Amino acid sequence: MTGTVVAYIPVLHEGYRRLLASHARGGRCFVPDRALYTDYRPLAKDIRAMDPEWVVSALRGWDICEQIALLDDAAARALAEERGAIVLPAEDVSYRLVDRYFARSAVSFDATFLRWDKTRTAQLMRPKPSRTIDADELVRELYALGEDVARLSVDWWRQVGAALRFADGAVVAACNTHSPHELSAYAVGDPRSNFYKGVHLELSTATHAEAQLIADAARRGRSTAGGSLYVTDFPCPPCARLIAGAGLSTLYYTHGYAVLDGQEILRGADVDVVRVKPRTPEHES
Repeated sequence: MTGTVVAYIPVLHEGYRRLLASHARGGRCFVPDRALYTDYRPLAKDIRAMDPEWVVSALRGWDICEQIALLDDAAARALAEERGAIVLPAEDVSYRLVDRYFARSAVSFDATFLRWDKTRTAQLMRPKPSRTIDADELVRELYALGEDVARLSVDWWRQVGAALRFADGAVVAACNTHSPHELSAYAVGDPRSNFYKGVHLELSTATHAEAQLIADAARRGRSTAGGSLYVTDFPCPPCARLIAGAGLSTLYYTHGYAVLDGQEILRGADVDVVRVKPRTPEHES
C-alpha cells in the first residue's frame, strides 16, 4: 500500500511502525519540524522527545516508506497544495497541523496511542467483553434487580442500576444517587453538566451505583471478594478501580461505553467482563 503519512513522532514504538506499515508502505512519511509546533504548550512537557531529524534517520532504517523527510513550513504548504489523501496519528498535534495546513486535503486519522492527549481522554470506546450472554439463570436475578432499581434514580437522563451477589449468594442492589441530598443536581445543578461525557468524572454530586454497593459492604464489614456485579452501564474508571480493589470476580453489564483505562484496570485485576444481551430493543447495538 502506498500513501502519505504526516506524524509527530516523539519516540519510536510499535504503534508508529504499524501506522506506517498500514498507510505508507512504499509511500511517504513526513515528520514535522519542531518549528511547526513550538507554539503548542502541552508539548513543552515532552522533554524526552527525540529530535525530528533523528526520527527521520531512524525511520529510514525501518525500510517501510519509500520517502522519509522532515516537514517544515514550506514542505507543509507544498503538500497541502496536492490536496491528496493524508493519514495522521489521532492526537492533538495532528489536529492542529490539519487546521493550519491541510484543511482542504483528504485527511484521516489512526490511533497509535502514546499518551493521554485531550481527544483520547474524552473518547468513548466500545467495551471488549470476554463474551456476550443472554440473561440466563446465572445472572437473571442480578439483571432484573439492576434494571429495576435503575428506575428509582432521580437522574432521569442517566438512570444506572447495579446488583451485587456476594460469594455466599446474598444479593443487594442500588441506583446512582446524589449528595448531599437526593435532589442536589436539580437544586443547584450538577457540575458534570458543564463537561463532555467521560471528562472530569470527579466533578459530580453523584455517587455511582456500583460505588455505593461496595462502600455499603465495607461499612457493614461484608467481604466482596469472589462476588459478581451487574451494572446496567459499563463502569467509569474510578468505579473500575473500586471493582478491581473489591476483589469481585465477574462484572456483567448491558450497555454503555468505556473511557480512559477502565477496561484495562478490570483486565489487570482478572475481573471477567461479560456483556448481557438487553431484554428490550432500545438498548440493542
